[in-house]
Amino acid sequence: MTDQRPLNILVISYWYPNRTNPTLGNFNEKFALAAAGYNKINVIHVVADENMQTSVEWEEENTGAVQVQRIYFRKGTATNLLAKAYRSIRYLLLYRKALLKLKRDLGRMPDLVHVHVLFPAGIIAMLMRWFYGIPYVVTEHWTGYLPGSLVPQPFYVCWLSRLAAGKASILLPVTHNLREAMTALGFRNRYEVVPNVFDVSDFHLLAGITDRPKKQILHISSLRDDHKNISGLLRAVHRLSGLRQDFELHIVGDGDATPHLQLAEELGLLNRFVRFSGEMSPAEVAESMRLSDFFVLFSNYENLPCVIVEAFASGLPVISTRVGGISEHLDASKGMLIESKDEQALVDALNVMLDKHGTYNKADLNRYAVEHFSYESVGAGLNAIYREVLGTQNNKT
Repeated sequence: MTDQRPLNILVISYWYPNRTNPTLGNFNEKFALAAAGYNKINVIHVVADENMQTSVEWEEENTGAVQVQRIYFRKGTATNLLAKAYRSIRYLLLYRKALLKLKRDLGRMPDLVHVHVLFPAGIIAMLMRWFYGIPYVVTEHWTGYLPGSLVPQPFYVCWLSRLAAGKASILLPVTHNLREAMTALGFRNRYEVVPNVFDVSDFHLLAGITDRPKKQILHISSLRDDHKNISGLLRAVHRLSGLRQDFELHIVGDGDATPHLQLAEELGLLNRFVRFSGEMSPAEVAESMRLSDFFVLFSNYENLPCVIVEAFASGLPVISTRVGGISEHLDASKGMLIESKDEQALVDALNVMLDKHGTYNKADLNRYAVEHFSYESVGAGLNAIYREVLGTQNNKT
């Protein structure tokens, strides 16, 4: 019989919620919570904080499911090469110190390291493998590998990232599209796609029907225009308002809304056809989705945004651009796909969806989200991968 005792898994990521940025990498936190349904999860997250008065501050959090060590160190203001090298060395040494503390707490080293985003966390994991023999797997989310958003990196970053990717036991991109992009860029290893995850308990269908004078369209994002194309969305809504007036677009985001507010006002949309809200809690986001008729995302590039999955779970059909891995899950039974930057196509899709949104099967949308992206589903997949990796590792020793 296979040994199914809980494993000790260490999660490390450059992106993880912390006091300097409470929403940074919250999708990585969800992966940790999903994995915690099957194994013991510890997180180490080292953060540079330029506002600190002390040199180092240690913060521990125990949620019952996941134990987190956050180590903050004073960043400093110098930007020369020597200062950057010093910060990098401190970063490495603090991870080592936290790992040794975890070893004392557990009575042993972790069984496996789960890295989120190759650089720089993959370098940390590679060093842990070399010095302590701990295997690691890598979940990759970064849109910077995608052709439409390829971010140039210094030679040493590219070389170290490929080296860390090659030394991992397996690479776990969140979409097939991202896997193809990474392969094209020379990241050689075995791959398995593990999609983004969401908390099913927050998102569910609305019980009953609400009366409202206008149909509600919802958009949630970081509001970065180069990424999410909010300006294009607003221009499309302006054209749509010349065709019909029975709708309202609600834009929710934790980014800078100032330029979008200005554009909405110039176009005569503000508080007539478009309303803005700031950052919302997960419960508030879920409530907004339940009170909406459909969801729209007009991004220039993406992997698979969690908000699309959350919209499905809330029974909302989705209009989105055909970018990244979105088309791997969004088909005609769940909404409409259009080409990025095609504002007239967006006008046409919005016009159709305003009349058609009620024809989508909300229960089917919710079921798809739960079966593919819930904590239980993704957690079970990760558990199988961890055990397969460790079984392979044990067979080699």
